[in-house]
Amino acid sequence: MGEGNLSCCLGCAGILTLAVVIISVAAIIDGYHEIEEGHVGVYFKFGALQDEITEPGVHMRQAFVTRTRQVLIRPEEESLQSLEAITKDGIEITFEGIGVLSRTRRDKVVVLIKNFGMDFKKVLIHDRIREDLRLFCANQTIDQVYNEKFLEIVEAVKSDVEDQIISLGNGGVEILNLVIPKPDIPQDIALNYKQVKVQWTEQLVAKQQK
Repeated sequence: MGEGNLSCCLGCAGILTLAVVIISVAAIIDGYHEIEEGHVGVYFKFGALQDEITEPGVHMRQAFVTRTRQVLIRPEEESLQSLEAITKDGIEITFEGIGVLSRTRRDKVVVLIKNFGMDFKKVLIHDRIREDLRLFCANQTIDQVYNEKFLEIVEAVKSDVEDQIISLGNGGVEILNLVIPKPDIPQDIALNYKQVKVQWTEQLVAKQQK
């Protein structure tokens, strides 16, 4: 074999070795990943969700064909967007600052994602709260929503949403707390309530002074 051929073979071998090293390093970098505390890791191989989940820490996955997503399983507090509703007597009201504290069950994570996607909390909790709150208002007058039954709203909505979570999501997420502030109501009605409150206070003071 001539010196030219030998040099050519050595050069090809060197290039091949370098390519193998580069691919190996790239595979290690792509496969290495961390799962943060309070989360579990789920895996999609060729786009298909796998049954495996991993705990917080450092892990390796099959490079290039598998991607990782983290799912929070510790309690999470979220605020819902403003919600408009109409009462039984046709009054438009708006709820601002609705907050929900929820937690995902570790053993239900894969099933939840398979059935509802990564945004399963929106489907099972947020959308259900909005739907149930609108339904509650539609069956009550403005005075019942704003006054008489206001303290019953949270329990009524929470209880119904929890039933739906059990039915639709096999109890995969839990509602730990739900906050529904008083709705914003039309200015003229709010003024009327304020006047009534002032009159009630004046009557109470007058009665105590007798």
